Amino acid sequence: MSRVPTLALLVGSVLLSGCVADLRRFALADPLWEDTDRQHVPKEPAQYYSGLLADGADQMFFRPIADFWAFHRPGESVNVNALDEVVNSAWFQNRIGLFRLSPEEVARAACGNTPTLSMDTGPWVVTAAKPNGANPGFFIKAGDGHSYLLKFDGPLQPGRATSADVIGSKLYWAAGYHTPCNEIVHFDPKHITIAEGATAEDAFGEDQPIRREDVDRVLAMALRRKDGLLRASASRFVPGRPIGPFRYEGLRSDDPNDAIPHEDRRELRAARVFGAWINHFDSREQNTMDVWVKDGEREYIRHYYLDWGDSLGGRWPLDGISRRLGHSYYLDWGHVLGDLLTLGFWPRPWNEVTLNQFEIFGYFDAENFEPRAWKGGYPNPAFERLTDRDALWAARILSNIDEARIRAVVKTAEFTDPRHEAFMVEVLLARRQKILEAYLRSENSLSNFRVVRRGHTADPRAQSVCFEDLALLHGVTSLDTVFYKMRFRAGARLDQELGWLQFTPDPEHPHRSCILLPLGYRRPSELAKPGAPDDDPLRYGVLDIFVHQEAKVTPTSHVELHFYDLGPDRGFRLVGIDRPPHTVLPDLY
Repeated sequence: MSRVPTLALLVGSVLLSGCVADLRRFALADPLWEDTDRQHVPKEPAQYYSGLLADGADQMFFRPIADFWAFHRPGESVNVNALDEVVNSAWFQNRIGLFRLSPEEVARAACGNTPTLSMDTGPWVVTAAKPNGANPGFFIKAGDGHSYLLKFDGPLQPGRATSADVIGSKLYWAAGYHTPCNEIVHFDPKHITIAEGATAEDAFGEDQPIRREDVDRVLAMALRRKDGLLRASASRFVPGRPIGPFRYEGLRSDDPNDAIPHEDRRELRAARVFGAWINHFDSREQNTMDVWVKDGEREYIRHYYLDWGDSLGGRWPLDGISRRLGHSYYLDWGHVLGDLLTLGFWPRPWNEVTLNQFEIFGYFDAENFEPRAWKGGYPNPAFERLTDRDALWAARILSNIDEARIRAVVKTAEFTDPRHEAFMVEVLLARRQKILEAYLRSENSLSNFRVVRRGHTADPRAQSVCFEDLALLHGVTSLDTVFYKMRFRAGARLDQELGWLQFTPDPEHPHRSCILLPLGYRRPSELAKPGAPDDDPLRYGVLDIFVHQEAKVTPTSHVELHFYDLGPDRGFRLVGIDRPPHTVLPDLY
């Protein structure tokens, strides 16, 4: 199977084509919503092993050295459709970004309507031990027929790691990523038994039999409730066979469906925004997983995110490192050089952080959070390729995860102290607001474009294009200063102006606006010859919307809506949305 068809189909939905060499148009076609990367792969891929030390050395030492002599051409993500959205794929599934999910649906996330792991179904049999990560755990087979990874908190921050693993999985699922079903469970330690032949790796990578004293040693680090039950996070095994993590760059050579370099996938780049939100600094490739799945007659690789136990204020034994998490890499060459040149007098944001009122959440706060400056534990090739358009896409999704949905998710963490639950909701909301302010203020904040019939006008065939201003909806900008300028242009070179409009938002519904089409005195279809085909270039028109968030001559941002005009009866058809990184103003602006 060749990679060319998949790549051509994806890129073809994004690139514009036209009859003039330097002029591009979207095709008259429905936008692509499904990638072809879930086609049957006849040969099962090999297992990929990613060593923690090897990956850290590669990202912190060898790749920066190699990149020092390389010239990386900046570029936008290539797996977006004509509406500037990420398509459904083996990597991503559109959820709350495009569809309204209830708080209950978000709280259930990947678990859906399946029952929670319970002691009532029979003993939990330890089959193996979790060899890596900051928090100890076991693989178990439960009486419900599922296998789970049980993870515990450890003594340093009791209750945080298990809560973070559950909250992170549900927020990432709502955003659109493939995640496992993670839930909080409480159990009697006597409910744990050991399977015959169960083994775990020792410090030298050798398999050793798991003994009861090994189990008891791990359980001793679990958070114990007043009634004697132990607390854990249970991560249900996903369907299929794990074949190792995915990489944040390059292609998987034994997967013919893998046609887009991972660092150029928008969902992987934009994961930096979601990681920043919950301070998922351990966002390395070892916390991902490729799974060989069977779907009917097809077998292919599906890509998962997993393990958010570091999030929401994870700390290291060395407090000097803990204060820097989210602000600096473990080894940050830029900060090292800056300190050398300034003899350490350069003020750093982590110098101002203090443990918050609930020590289990470490330094997790909103006051010292700067979304654009956030960093994971070490450099991530996809995160480093994040563009403003990628981040804006993530912000649009994040804007739909509102307070009700955040509260529903945090409640599933089952904090023992209600003050912890209230604190977590407050900080997540405040950090979310900072992300929205960082990207909706400087980038294009318009979203949810749609063309509707306006039957209340004199002409029942009349259409309007409607949109929402997320900056106004979320209080990022003020109604007193926002206004829009619009221009409709058409013609062979899309330089013939057909109409202008300037208006301020309606105070009764400031974040929602609709304008009547056509914008000017003529329709693009009137420029075409009688009987011209639907995709005739002269039927094509572009509505430029210049957004002013401040009372200035120059706009804050610019978005282009691309239409084909099929005449008064069939109306305007929106075929593309473009958010140019740089605004080029008309001569008479």
